[in-house]
Amino acid sequence: MDIIVTDLKNTMSELLLDFYYESFSYEYERNSSRTVSFTAYMTSHNKDVYNMLQNESFIEYEGQTYVIKNTNPKMTGNIHTNEVTAHHIMYEFQNHYISKDIVNEELNSEDETEQVLYYSLEDYLNFGFRGNKLGYTYEIKGKFSGTKAIDDLGDKNGIEFLVEGAEIFNYIMFADNKKIYIYDDETFYKQSELVIRYQLNNDEVDVSVNTNNLKTYVEGYGKKKNKTETKNYSPIKPPDLKYNGTFFKEGTWRTQVVGASYEKTFECKWGNETLVWSLKKLSRGGLLDVYLDGDYIGRFSCYSHTARSESIVIAKNLKKGTHIFKAVHRGADPNVKEYKTAPTMYVGTEKSTTLNLTAVLKGKDVYHTLTSYKSPNYNTFGHRQAPDVFDDKITSETELRNLLKSQLNDEPEVELTTNYIDTEKVFERDEVWFIHEPMEFDTSVKVVSLKKAHPYMNVPDEIGFSNNKTDIIKIQQTINNRIKNVSKAINRANINNIYSPDRYFEEPIVGSVIIDG
Repeated sequence: MDIIVTDLKNTMSELLLDFYYESFSYEYERNSSRTVSFTAYMTSHNKDVYNMLQNESFIEYEGQTYVIKNTNPKMTGNIHTNEVTAHHIMYEFQNHYISKDIVNEELNSEDETEQVLYYSLEDYLNFGFRGNKLGYTYEIKGKFSGTKAIDDLGDKNGIEFLVEGAEIFNYIMFADNKKIYIYDDETFYKQSELVIRYQLNNDEVDVSVNTNNLKTYVEGYGKKKNKTETKNYSPIKPPDLKYNGTFFKEGTWRTQVVGASYEKTFECKWGNETLVWSLKKLSRGGLLDVYLDGDYIGRFSCYSHTARSESIVIAKNLKKGTHIFKAVHRGADPNVKEYKTAPTMYVGTEKSTTLNLTAVLKGKDVYHTLTSYKSPNYNTFGHRQAPDVFDDKITSETELRNLLKSQLNDEPEVELTTNYIDTEKVFERDEVWFIHEPMEFDTSVKVVSLKKAHPYMNVPDEIGFSNNKTDIIKIQQTINNRIKNVSKAINRANINNIYSPDRYFEEPIVGSVIIDG
């Protein structure tokens, strides 16, 4: 509980005794902040340590180092005071800059489609911590399986990088000075013996319900299809075709046998495809008939005084699925005066493209997947549509639906506050039990924020607890059931009538626990 002050150059340290104990505050918010603040005053005996209370000097409290970031010196009469706020040294990791990952950038490559790279948590952290000159290290505690798709890596300071990582990998970061521990939820929290129980060590519960942001329906769109996937995406070459009759398969593949044919069964992958055929023409070219799915398309000539190829659109707006293209040699072109050899139907060279497909897509067809999600509470609250959700990493309808389900705020926002009348201390990693029989709350809640006064003051600590659905599932079930029962019994206009003991409701909880010392 001692406060030790060290100068910026780390050459001198002094114990600070002269500060207003009632002004002292330790504040913690999970994955967000960790600070100490107090107001010191100058005496005739403490000028050295008092003058060390400068920005960027260090504070040591309960084994942890904090860096002074805000000072506010004041004179009131003859009293010289300084209001000091210091942030945990972990947050100095912001002075390590993580450059953008340019190793994987390419220019003028054959495949210019956007690459999405996948990283494990360890790969992600290695990238962020490498080359830091400030002495920060990390250690992973718990299990983190699989990889995550990340478009742009880097171009952030160290703390921004860690905060973004917490959103991507769902970890909790908590530091012991410059060593930053990365926890999964199960490893971070420890079940405390502390129990907050109505009429035992608790006598106040306040619940408020807000439906301003409640939505019951949402639509979502996954990854967009790109040009590589949709334009000339299925080149079919002479070796890919099926031949009926005698064909010469050297140079320009061809036949002189009237009635000989080539065909191809192909798949339209997206729907609304355009089929383009490359007609090879030479001086011995004859006539051929073209069929698509058994329907006659037309008669074409392979004759040209000079060698050339003509691109012909065989069909547009082809439906998704299987189709069959067929070309049949019909003999001489009557417009050709004289053939030096038998009339020929040409196919093309081995590496040339005979057929190709391009999908012309509009609107919703541009996306690999799209879906919608309707909340189980739709019948209770009616149609309330949330803004559309877009995620260019998702190609699976199931994955997209799960995303919509997780992002839809389909339950009323509930704020629960209560007091705790006891002296037992609560810590950052505690999971405590909350029991309130009249409202049928009986579950554990996880600490996400703390505000502590100096131990000498013996005043209440303020505790914020998790509003994560999985953390307070029993409370949510109770709240949800109450709301549904209210809806059935009366109407939506009376939704806030939740305190009747025979009605139950469920909702994410936000709020704080007040500990009275």
